[in-house]
Amino acid sequence: MASFESIKEKALATAGRLAGKSVDIAKTAGEKAKLLGKITKLKTEIAMEKDTIRTNFIEIGKMYYEKHKDNPDPEMAQAVMEAGVSLEAVAIKKVEVELLKKELMADDLDEMAEKELEIELEDVEKEIDEIEELDVEVEVVQEDKE
Repeated sequence: MASFESIKEKALATAGRLAGKSVDIAKTAGEKAKLLGKITKLKTEIAMEKDTIRTNFIEIGKMYYEKHKDNPDPEMAQAVMEAGVSLEAVAIKKVEVELLKKELMADDLDEMAEKELEIELEDVEKEIDEIEELDVEVEVVQEDKE
């Protein structure tokens, strides 16, 4: 049978190996976390650069359109024409929106004026009712002219 000392030595050796493995696992996890952090940072930087590229391409396109809209290169003619059609459609829709806003405001003003007239009419009707309730008799007297 194994002695207490040999069991103790085996347990300590196993605990030492486990501790060493735990340290190795922790180091590996830390290294991987650093790598994941670097990957995330690089992906963010890539997205920012792509956004800058996209913004610059849009500006280049706007400049080309303004400069060549009346006489585009043949390979760009279709895109320039479609952009022009879309710009016209946007302008027309903006005018429609403004007209609808004005109509909406006019309707609101009409409703407000109608409500004010109703209130004034109600006030006049109340005054007439009050006068009728007074039940005053009026006597007409003729004066003799001499």
